[in-house]
Amino acid sequence: MRCFSRLMVTFALLSLVALLGLASTSHAVATPEQRAEIAAISTLTSKAANLFKAGKFKESGEAVAEVQTRIEKLAESGDAQVIELLAPTYRRLLNAHAVLELEGITLPALKPLEAEKPMPKPGEAPAGGGTSFTKEVAPILVQHCGGCHVRGSRGMFSMASYDVLMKGPAAGKVVFPGNIDGSDLVVKIQDKEMPPSGAGIPEPQLATLKKWITEGAKFDGPDPAANLTALTAGTPAAAPPMVMVAEATGKETISFAKDIAPVLVASCTGCHGTNRPRENFSVFTFESLLKGGDLGTAILPGKPADSLLIKKLKGTADGMRMPQGMAPLADEVIAKFEKWIEEGAKFDGGNAKQSVIEIAALAKANSSTHEQLSLDRANLALSNWKLVLPDMPADKVETTNFMVLGNVGENTLADIGQQAESLAPKIATIFKAPADQALVKGRVSLYVFRERYDYSEFGKMVERRDLPLPWRGHFNYTIVDAYGVVVPPRAGDYSLQVLIGQQLAGTYIASLGKGTPRWFAEGSARVAASRLDGADGRVQKWDDAVLPVVSTMSAPDDFLTGKLPPEETDICAYSFVKFLMADAKRYDKLLADLRKGGNFDQSFSATYGGSPNQVAQAWVRKPPAKSKPLGKK
Repeated sequence: MRCFSRLMVTFALLSLVALLGLASTSHAVATPEQRAEIAAISTLTSKAANLFKAGKFKESGEAVAEVQTRIEKLAESGDAQVIELLAPTYRRLLNAHAVLELEGITLPALKPLEAEKPMPKPGEAPAGGGTSFTKEVAPILVQHCGGCHVRGSRGMFSMASYDVLMKGPAAGKVVFPGNIDGSDLVVKIQDKEMPPSGAGIPEPQLATLKKWITEGAKFDGPDPAANLTALTAGTPAAAPPMVMVAEATGKETISFAKDIAPVLVASCTGCHGTNRPRENFSVFTFESLLKGGDLGTAILPGKPADSLLIKKLKGTADGMRMPQGMAPLADEVIAKFEKWIEEGAKFDGGNAKQSVIEIAALAKANSSTHEQLSLDRANLALSNWKLVLPDMPADKVETTNFMVLGNVGENTLADIGQQAESLAPKIATIFKAPADQALVKGRVSLYVFRERYDYSEFGKMVERRDLPLPWRGHFNYTIVDAYGVVVPPRAGDYSLQVLIGQQLAGTYIASLGKGTPRWFAEGSARVAASRLDGADGRVQKWDDAVLPVVSTMSAPDDFLTGKLPPEETDICAYSFVKFLMADAKRYDKLLADLRKGGNFDQSFSATYGGSPNQVAQAWVRKPPAKSKPLGKK
């Protein structure tokens, strides 16, 4: 019902906005034929809505596809005034696409909607003293969007350079020159959806962005491919200072991960985290801690008495004692910091670029008992649920090894919990796991969502990503958290038991060893699913897709190097792991090494005589045939 009501709102907006677009932009010089076509598009959207209301999803999708085709044909003129009339409808067509696809209706990809405007040549100044991208716009984007979308590509969207910003993400362009209402970059900021803090940006800066787009979103720098961080200073960005990370030897008496990181999280990240840290000193990662800030280096390995951090904690340095606004740290806590620095300020947290919050959580989880870990995961699961469905409390059921929560009713959850318990021994058999141990330390959280829409919201709100459309479930393992997410099938589209088994298998494999990659865990999980029921609808689709996907690859290891879409990557991983498991002795040896805590890359090379990229050369020549259900020959 949520998908239905959401789609009705979308179609209503499509019809309404198309009509309002005619009224509010009546000054645009469009031909009578073009106006008649826009009106016809409005009528067709109403027809699509009525078809959907009648339960005729396929016919509704066909009507939407026709709307899309007619919009694209009308836009072929490249006339800026026609594009202006179409832009609001186009933006909402994107939403209709997403919701229809959740109902299983596949639609053609939307083409970008833009007027044919000559882009300014690199270095061309804005006409008439207009807004400067390099001097006015780029600094705003770096200031408010830099962490996620300039230095990174959160949500598959990057604005690292002018070229990349104007191209937009795979979902479509976010800047339409001359059209503020059609530019999601401004709309998201104006609606305070971005930045994620919800505070928006200062009105003068928002006005600058709008003015720049209205003037044609022009570029006035020497190189449109240059990174925005380099443009903001007018010169190439300075290289960051070299940070030398000394790895712990195991002989130290103080652990950064166990003893230091938790204190930094509790007492320091509020002022010295990622959001404009005071004095430009961030303790958010081990690297930033060593780097120091405006007052210089905070830590001098081997010299605690000379280290600014210790002086600040003791109150012997100029300025306020740290942590500011809080009670001073206990003497025994400061003594641990001193001893840690005296021993060389060594790092034992795995990845020096990882946040201290994650490092502290991982250290706690690794030292927790089964019950402590289960309790922490249960609290985290309930917190995640509130992010997805804040107004709908989760039903929950606990079994020996699982906490099952969802919105499908307690009886269904109890049944799913028992299915998970009965599947665990079967997964253990497939991978020859110890029969007297739980697959994973601590209870695994199992989320069950009634609607595919709720599942997609989980991806957006909890994992900050868009989940691939073919997915009806997935897993995640970090030891801090271990969970599977599933959407029960409708009318037997696929086996719920196989779907659950897949997530259990993936969670188990991901928990083994050090550096075990996702492709190996997912590939192993899909092989387990195929052995549970080779006739399952999802398994058959994977098998049928292997050869077509392989035929499109330019290199055998494309699926290992991020050159394929997520689902195609997983299909190749499924086939590749099946190839690896054909030599059961080697595959079992690899898992045995990983159970002992072995490094995946080293164990794989020692077992198979080469890296995964090298072994893929042999796999691609003859991908294995379909797997058979467990117990069949």
